[in-house]
Amino acid sequence: MNPLLQATLRRLAAHYEDAMVEEVALNRPGEVWVKMAGGAWQARSDSELTEDYLLRLCHQLANVSGQVFHPQRMPILYATLPEGHRFTAVVGAGVRYAMGDSRGVAVNVRVFDPGRRITLDRYGLAAKTSLTAAPHRPGQRRYDESPLEDLLAAVANREALLISGATSTGKTTFLNAILGYLSAEHRVVTVEDAREVVVPHANRVHLVVSRTETANGMDFMRIVDAVVRMTPDVIICGEIGIANAPGVFRLMTTGHTNFMATIHASSPEAALRAFYQNLAQSNPGIDAAAAVDIIGSAFGRIVQIDRLGTRRLVTAIDIPRLASDAIGGIDR
Repeated sequence: MNPLLQATLRRLAAHYEDAMVEEVALNRPGEVWVKMAGGAWQARSDSELTEDYLLRLCHQLANVSGQVFHPQRMPILYATLPEGHRFTAVVGAGVRYAMGDSRGVAVNVRVFDPGRRITLDRYGLAAKTSLTAAPHRPGQRRYDESPLEDLLAAVANREALLISGATSTGKTTFLNAILGYLSAEHRVVTVEDAREVVVPHANRVHLVVSRTETANGMDFMRIVDAVVRMTPDVIICGEIGIANAPGVFRLMTTGHTNFMATIHASSPEAALRAFYQNLAQSNPGIDAAAAVDIIGSAFGRIVQIDRLGTRRLVTAIDIPRLASDAIGGIDR
């Protein structure tokens, strides 16, 4: 770790170094909210976490990761802390806490713990249920009446997987658990904006692309061009948003069907709709009819995860229909 950054981080790290901490949030300087594993948010006070301190930390993280950060010109920072934790900060006029505020600072740290392994049975998939939908199109099939066995068979047969859910429902944790069922001989390539996926395979490479402006000019589309030339057996695309939707879409059109990704959505149909909306925002002139057909036929399974109290449960596993059926209103 960079010694200067290590020294600066020490104050903030005091709030997330406990093994039971899942997340730390600062809505404003000095006010700390800590979320423990399986529990509720707890409020703390820390007068040393001043605005000057948080801005200094952001500048150091940006310098270490080769990003541009400025309170006025680039007031958003996405970074990965040396321990692997996901760091997000928004500063300046875009943050207000009280009605009379003119600017502020908001920081969030999502804790990464590779030792915190959760097995698939924790998501309610151990027993036979009726979660898996029936095939909608020629070539689709259901492998087993058990949703767990069906899902694992779909993954083994190189069908693309989309994991859907709201924030903190455990999408990435579920993806990490799924990777443990892949053949140990697979070559796995990940493309993320922050390192979160834990790949147990020896033959692996992790590519990281910042969501904000970077010094080297690399974006998701350029990285995807490199990925398809690396001969991956499985590509992990991370979370689908506006920035990387075109890159994931490109994978769909280049014959690389064995990929996995996550997305923020409340249902399998909403997941397809969210993918298309992200794609359309970054590509306003895209052919809607062709795009929805490609999206609808690309994914073998869509897994929906919801949080019910303190439990995270799989509430649906869909074999997706055409995306146009889910999106609706598309001029075909």
